[in-house]
Amino acid sequence: MQKGTFTFELLDKYPPDVVFKNSLKQIEESTNGYVIGNIEKYNRFIFPYTKTSGILEALGFFDVQSKNGTSDIYSKLGEQDAEQNTFEVFLTAKELEHYKYRMMFIEYSTISYPVTVVMNEELSVQYTGKRNKWFFVESMKELEDMIDKVINSSIIVSLIQNLINESLRQEAKGKDVI
Repeated sequence: MQKGTFTFELLDKYPPDVVFKNSLKQIEESTNGYVIGNIEKYNRFIFPYTKTSGILEALGFFDVQSKNGTSDIYSKLGEQDAEQNTFEVFLTAKELEHYKYRMMFIEYSTISYPVTVVMNEELSVQYTGKRNKWFFVESMKELEDMIDKVINSSIIVSLIQNLINESLRQEAKGKDVI
């Protein structure tokens, strides 16, 4: 290995959740606080999964390796004890305390990039023209571009306007309007 093989210039300065926090601020600013872009920790699966439960799991029917006394050492190679950072990205609106529009989930390991993005299907069509829900984003710049394209998409712009309108209606409730 040669000394010049690696670079020491940090290109991806911020982890994905910070990139989102910084980008989502513009929603609140441009809507005068009526709509807020949020990113919060999420402690569930973001991909479809099959849950095993009940008596079969208790009896160990799904753990064939331990029954036979064998172990697959190859499954023990690679990244170990990696930290999982999972977040949900969503919109909320002033005066609509029970409303949430979930746009996507993001997940990254101890190493920030690549980041996995699981996007609302309507937004993914706006973003790529395809119904691809899963994206693997390789860099901070690519993530910033994705966020910018999504929050400026016709679906989100229209939704934000509708949320502003509903927030204004709710705000006006109880006030004397002639």
